[in-house]
Amino acid sequence: MRIGFAWFTPSTVKKIWVVISISLLSGAGCTLQETKATDSAQQQTQTVGWIEKGKIAGVEKEVKVKLDTGATTTSINAEILEQPNKETESGGMIKFRFSDGDGVKQTFELPIVRWVRIESRKADYIRRPVVRMKICVAGQWIEEEVNLADRDDFNYPVLIGRNMLEKAKLVVDSSQTFTKDPSCPTQEAQ
Repeated sequence: MRIGFAWFTPSTVKKIWVVISISLLSGAGCTLQETKATDSAQQQTQTVGWIEKGKIAGVEKEVKVKLDTGATTTSINAEILEQPNKETESGGMIKFRFSDGDGVKQTFELPIVRWVRIESRKADYIRRPVVRMKICVAGQWIEEEVNLADRDDFNYPVLIGRNMLEKAKLVVDSSQTFTKDPSCPTQEAQ
């Protein structure tokens, strides 16, 4: 008995080869696209120094900022002028004055997002109000939570914590300072 493979003609083999080739090329194209997407995400990461110049939305002059990977939340120097009841966990408005120690001062009135407990050597803990603010670092505006603290005894009025470093995809090189221009588009500050 003879089995016929009439459908297995040179023309059919050619068609199968074309389909396999296209499938392989399509797979390669997807792999290349995935690589490009990964590469562009890595290109967005910027390396900055541990001290940079920055801008706070609403403040005219540049200020020195310390970028600290050991701090969870960003913190700015603030003199509290008016606040709601200290037992309030969120809501309400807080009025405070930012000061950089070099004559730059600006008053803000912002809603409280939450309160944070900070461990202290002097007391069990300190409660600080947290607001949302925009700060320009390395040429980009970053809007994130900022706790308000008395930083008069510190060298830098602004401490950029991991929350803003991660959001802006900034990597800190502890051997560098003042590596980036803090200029940001003015319209994005609003």
